[in-house]
Amino acid sequence: MIVGLSAGCGSGNSNSAASSVPKGAAGAGNPAAGAASGDSAPNQAAAPSAGQNSLAKAPVAGRSIVYSATMTVRTKDVEAATANAETLAEGSGGFVGGENSQSGTVPDVQGLTQSTVTLRVPSAVFEKVIGQLGTGGVVQDETRSASDVTAQVVDTGTRITAQQASIARITDLMKSATNLSDVVTLEGELSRRESDLESMQAQLAALNDQVSLSTITVTFLVPQAASPAATPAAKHQNALQRGLHDGWQAFMGTVKVLLVIIGVLLPFALLAAVLWWPVKGAARLVARLRAGPAAAEVGAPAAADES
Repeated sequence: MIVGLSAGCGSGNSNSAASSVPKGAAGAGNPAAGAASGDSAPNQAAAPSAGQNSLAKAPVAGRSIVYSATMTVRTKDVEAATANAETLAEGSGGFVGGENSQSGTVPDVQGLTQSTVTLRVPSAVFEKVIGQLGTGGVVQDETRSASDVTAQVVDTGTRITAQQASIARITDLMKSATNLSDVVTLEGELSRRESDLESMQAQLAALNDQVSLSTITVTFLVPQAASPAATPAAKHQNALQRGLHDGWQAFMGTVKVLLVIIGVLLPFALLAAVLWWPVKGAARLVARLRAGPAAAEVGAPAAADES
């Protein structure tokens, strides 16, 4: 009871304090009183309550969002699907940003077998175009993304406004400048700020282009080839058959090793044979030369004895 009475007293005091504020004081001079008065009900309704996401509750039309998507579609006629995608983009008020087509990537398939097309379409028909791109085949995979660039757009626009005001001030100073050095300095500063202004305007134009035109990259592929038939399971073999099979494999392995060894040694054997014949001939010649004087010495004593 004590807690309830104290809470009631507190709420009564706060209500009396709020009602005692004059209506005229709820203006720019006293924003806190304006928030507490009954005339500020629209402001209280606009403020998000605790635990709610104000960004999620904000209308998408009031924000700058960049949409993009990537798709892979399997179709029998890649060329026709590519032409249909280009026609769809142009008919929706967009254009084709790029195309890369290939042929011969799949055996036994004539014509185009792969094509990647980049489409730029208005963001209002982003979902519609994606749905129509997948009607001519089978969508293998699809990825969509959305990026909120509202802060960048607002910041760049504010910087452009400030830069334009700065350029206007420098232009006014140049009109009243009488010293040549001041004029030269102001002209250099004006040129630099005009260059910065053009850069910021280009950034804002690029952001607005991404917001107004979404990007869809779609890849068309021919249907996947049927998977090859599974290899039939090996028949059951008994111990004798497995032994014969293993013995034959071992024999063939030994034969292969021997053939490899013979192949390695054969060139060296041929080289040794080629070099052996001259060496053998030279040895025979030396033997004959040595045998000639020895025979002559043996024949001379025999002739002396006969005499």
